[in-house]
Amino acid sequence: MIKPGKVIRLEGEQAWVKMQKGTSCGEGNCALSGSLIDDSTSDFYTVCAKNDITAPEGSDVLVEVKDVIALQIAFMIYVLPLILVLGSYFVVKSFTPHLGIIIPVVIACAVISVLIIKRMDKRVQPNYSVIGYREEEKCNLCPFASKEKKLEKREGVFTK
Repeated sequence: MIKPGKVIRLEGEQAWVKMQKGTSCGEGNCALSGSLIDDSTSDFYTVCAKNDITAPEGSDVLVEVKDVIALQIAFMIYVLPLILVLGSYFVVKSFTPHLGIIIPVVIACAVISVLIIKRMDKRVQPNYSVIGYREEEKCNLCPFASKEKKLEKREGVFTK
């Protein structure tokens, strides 16, 4: 997965890059940015990326995170809790029909899945890499492009 960003600070071979949250990031925070989120009320998040191209501060860049890592994080957040809760429901239901036993077990599994996610969040941090400079003409919907250029390009797309 490659996303545009802007280098805001350099620390040795690492660059802090400000990127816009995507639609998959939800309202409160972005799972792929982990604990490095600056402001959960903002439309942007900041990541620490390996600066492979030695991009200077203020440059518009492309940042890559491996698709495998993104899929692992998505699995951990969305599928794992679903498997634990539904699995516990069906296993306990096969032993007893009493809701007084089923409901507490399912709630306990939901709490356990949240604890697993919190623990894994500290261990699984995506490795971001700055892989190139963003080219203005190839990124017409980028939040970092100037508004005039974005409008010109959008109008050009719709008028053809």
